[in-house]
Formats: sequence, structure tokens, C-alpha cells
Amino acid sequence: MDDLRSWLTQRVASYLGKDPSEISPSVSLATYGLDSVYAFVMCGDIEDYLDLPIEPTVAWDYETIDALADHLSALVDQR
Repeated sequence: MDDLRSWLTQRVASYLGKDPSEISPSVSLATYGLDSVYAFVMCGDIEDYLDLPIEPTVAWDYETIDALADHLSALVDQR
């Protein structure tokens, strides 16, 4: 799961033009200004990375990288 958390952190940093060290996995993605366009792009990236279909609202349903990583790890474990 640490790999997934790190990957998510790097993706969010990339979308926002920030260094990954500036992104805390326990802070709401909305706090960083992640908008619906980037949230939708992130969902597509997650699907490609994990080869797993996910709901396009997942970034809003799980508002932090920590919560999102936990949710995605559980989905991966179920398949």
C-alpha cells in the first residue's frame, strides 16, 4: 500500500505542479485545489495503473490520499 500511496502522491503533485514533498496524504485533496477535471483524470490514471474499474467520484468519496489508498487497496485485495 505504501507504493500506491506514493504513486497517488506523485500523481496529485504532478496535476497541481507541486513537489510531492508538498503533498500530505492526510490533507483533503480539495484543500490543494484538486478540481473535478483533475479528479476525473486521476480516476482514469488509477484505472490504468491498477487495471481496475472505479467510480469517477472516488476522489470525492475518499477525500485524502490515505483514505483513497486504503479504499483502492481493499478493492485490489477483493479481486
